[in-house]
Amino acid sequence: MTNVGTVGARWVRAALQVNPYTYEGKNAPSVTYNTEADYNKALLDEFEAQGIELFAVTDHWKVDSALQLIRDASDRGIVGLPGFEANSGEGIHILVIFEAGTSAATINAAIGMCGVAPGCANGTTGASFTDILEKMTAQGALVIPAHVNVPNSGLLTGRAGQPLVTKIKHPDLHALGITPSQADGTDQIAILDGTKPYDRTHPLAAIHADDVTKPTALQNQGASCWFKVSRLSVDSLKLAVRTPETRVSLENPAVEPRPILKEISWVGGFLDGVTIPLSSDLTTLIGGRGTGKSTAIESLRFVLGLTPIGAEAKRDHDGIVSGVLKSGTVVKLLVETTSPSVRTFTIERSVSNLPVVKDESGTATNLRPIDVIANVEIFGQHELAELTNDSSKVASMLQRFQGSGELAAEHVETLTNLKLNREKLARAEEGRTQLEDELADIPRLEEQVQHYTATDVPTRLKEVTRLTQDEAVFTEAAARATAAQESLTALTDPQLTTKLEAAFDNIDDSPRTAYLKRAQAASTTLASKLAGLAADARTALEVAAAEIEAAKSEWSDAVREQRDEHDEVLRKLVEEGLEPNKYLDTTNALEVLKAKESRRTAIARSLQGLLTERATLLQQLASHESDRARELTEAIRAANAATGGVVIVKPVPASDRKDIKSVIEQSISGRRNRIMAAIDQESFSTRAFVEAARTGEPELSEQFSISGAQARSLLEAGEPLLRQLEELSVGQAVEVQLDVLAGTGTREFKKMDDLSKGQRATALLLLLLGASNAPLVIDQPEDDLDNRFVYDGIVTNLRSLKGKRQIIASTHNANVPVLGDAELIVALEGDGRNGRSTSDGVGSLDDMAIRSHVENVLEGGPAAFNARQHLYGF
Repeated sequence: MTNVGTVGARWVRAALQVNPYTYEGKNAPSVTYNTEADYNKALLDEFEAQGIELFAVTDHWKVDSALQLIRDASDRGIVGLPGFEANSGEGIHILVIFEAGTSAATINAAIGMCGVAPGCANGTTGASFTDILEKMTAQGALVIPAHVNVPNSGLLTGRAGQPLVTKIKHPDLHALGITPSQADGTDQIAILDGTKPYDRTHPLAAIHADDVTKPTALQNQGASCWFKVSRLSVDSLKLAVRTPETRVSLENPAVEPRPILKEISWVGGFLDGVTIPLSSDLTTLIGGRGTGKSTAIESLRFVLGLTPIGAEAKRDHDGIVSGVLKSGTVVKLLVETTSPSVRTFTIERSVSNLPVVKDESGTATNLRPIDVIANVEIFGQHELAELTNDSSKVASMLQRFQGSGELAAEHVETLTNLKLNREKLARAEEGRTQLEDELADIPRLEEQVQHYTATDVPTRLKEVTRLTQDEAVFTEAAARATAAQESLTALTDPQLTTKLEAAFDNIDDSPRTAYLKRAQAASTTLASKLAGLAADARTALEVAAAEIEAAKSEWSDAVREQRDEHDEVLRKLVEEGLEPNKYLDTTNALEVLKAKESRRTAIARSLQGLLTERATLLQQLASHESDRARELTEAIRAANAATGGVVIVKPVPASDRKDIKSVIEQSISGRRNRIMAAIDQESFSTRAFVEAARTGEPELSEQFSISGAQARSLLEAGEPLLRQLEELSVGQAVEVQLDVLAGTGTREFKKMDDLSKGQRATALLLLLLGASNAPLVIDQPEDDLDNRFVYDGIVTNLRSLKGKRQIIASTHNANVPVLGDAELIVALEGDGRNGRSTSDGVGSLDDMAIRSHVENVLEGGPAAFNARQHLYGF
């Protein structure tokens, strides 16, 4: 039954006052069960039904009666701890629990040390409470006063005053057995809260460990409780009761369902053949320089396909990928999702390739890493310090916690459509300008033609002029057909047909497949009809072009004789010095231009349509920006609440306006200092700026203090510049303030710019810890932190996030795994060519080998352990 697949500390349900078959007293098992085998089987069946993996057998002053039950439990994978229940000279019942495998002789000797003979009658009293507590603790036992609020035998009943205070404050006392079905004992709340006069350096753990004399008793609330341990042992229980806020729970611990990273492994590269398990709470990677801590962190970022926020962090990440992982290395990450159901996926990625997501069967899917485990936050070494220099990147970081770090697809699409609209407008306006330039020549040509009206040239060339007018019709018709051909390009795009005809996945599995197939059929039919329309349009264009050409050819044949006669007329006019060719060329040019006049209306209509479309797109852009501002506000609200007031964040406009200034610099030469100064104003708005420019120089001067040559330069740049500017916006940023006196009883907030480098990074990490429930991975956070905040701020937050958020950190500071009470510690070692986990270096702090690694490898190891001396027995 033991969960051998889990590495590191996990929640285990335990019953610590189970009585054996031969127990004598009220509800003796032998009254209900004929044999010990029957009782043991029924009891162990109920253990399995209740998920109890660990129990202690604590008969009154006896241990031999427990041995068979412990053996039977072992056969079923359940761990039984031997022990006994003592009765002190004051009549206080005490549970004395020894390590699994401790011999009966050793425990019987311990019973003798308590002042009684093993196997004596239930009511026999032994040494004093303090003597039993001290002597049994010295023997390595876990000593817990039993059912302390049960009258007569409970520590908190019939006792008060200084004698009770002395017992409660004894340094060897770490836990009290509470019976929830009974009224509170003397000063029970004050004792558990540690208020005077019961104040202690470290709190007492309250546990449930009521008498179990029949299997159904295990269903009672007071029969068992939960301990977070890595091994089913007394040593682990002793650590748990010394860290009750994170390792003891009277109710089934509420673990918020969330996606988690479960295991990472490598094939090739520096960590070739290494597999590192990951806890669902706090995992810390420890080891000396060059053992692979940063490689492991950046491998997580690499396999998930995430890009660092900071430029320096990106360079470091790319360097590790190319220089440490190296070409050919495959990184595998096992993840567990919770929505819509619990599933596991493996994400694989080799250097120079994209990540591949595989399902439980190992089959590659079309999913991306973000589809199975979204919003993972990973920060490399010194990346937090880098981010503190850019408030807009901090804003982006906060928005990512809310799942909105990147622009929404609709937002990006609107920006794309605005750019396309701007380009279309530019082309349409260019066409209009070109047309107007051409049409502007009409008055001159008309005047030239007028010069000939005083002669008989127009009369004599009337038919020639008519032919010229006719020929202009064919030229214009051909031009219109060519324009129509260009408009057909989008409709005839083969990618459109391919997209419409693509099959939909998994519709046959749906119980409503008929409706889904109708939607698929509609899409396919549309593709067919559009293809038919495109074919008809192509045919129509070909027919039109051919018809225009045929008409022109037939017209040419029809007027051939007239042209010959006209040629004779032209020769005579030339001989007379009347320049007929000049008249004809001018007339021809005039008629061609007049044929184009009808385009004015079409261009105006097109421009109006594009301007209307632009107005709509700009409204959409404003809406997207409002949504994004609201998302940032929500992220800030969550972040402020999560830090408990130690860090305060508020939204501000981004101070970096490089993108806006770049557009100005590309469009305007000469002095621009007033324009740039206006852009740097905190309240600057691109759209207000554009509106003022469109109104004119006086408005620019009044609102933005831009006048003279610089204002004229803006106005001369015109709509191309203004349209580009109105698509931009001042970005979002945040102002972060840290209470630099947090924990002192006094408050003093300082802005980021006024903080030290360590204080800045501390403020960001406090935001990181509480702003999301997505996995957080961070490389050596203590490198950039203010030491005063490491425990009061960071470690306190790490402990409060148990069961709510997965955190993975590499570290060389013992305070992080020790005071943060890491569920899993992985000690790494290296030989210069490869890194690996040490043979006994994967586990939790309730493992002596792990404590040894932490003390020997990490900076401040002994000091950190000494800060919790009562936890580890140093």
